[in-house]
Amino acid sequence: MNLDETLKVITEEIANMISTKTVIGEHIIIEGRTIIPVTKVSFGFGSGGGEGKGKAGDQGTGSGGGGGACIQPIAFLVVSKDDVQLFALKEKGVIERITALIPEMMEKCKSMTQECKKEESST
Repeated sequence: MNLDETLKVITEEIANMISTKTVIGEHIIIEGRTIIPVTKVSFGFGSGGGEGKGKAGDQGTGSGGGGGACIQPIAFLVVSKDDVQLFALKEKGVIERITALIPEMMEKCKSMTQECKKEESST
């Protein structure tokens, strides 16, 4: 594989790795709230090639390449019909803020389940 082909393959593979779903993750719906993870994607790559004569006087060529990527969660977007909140993971106390939402969401889930049961029994 020559240098041009190597570069083409590397850039195509990086393009396949980076998509909207990579940066804005798959959403999760919990009790009427949509939770969307937001990530930071970093990547780099390099390649090189050359040619020269070997000890026996024969002509040789070579090329190579490599790359790497890092996907790091940086925030969560919480969307409800009333508001939109951004929970940045670098902020102090984010885990506590997210943890504080869980009991509220569980309570809403219980009340919704009870309402559904009432509607089913009345029909």
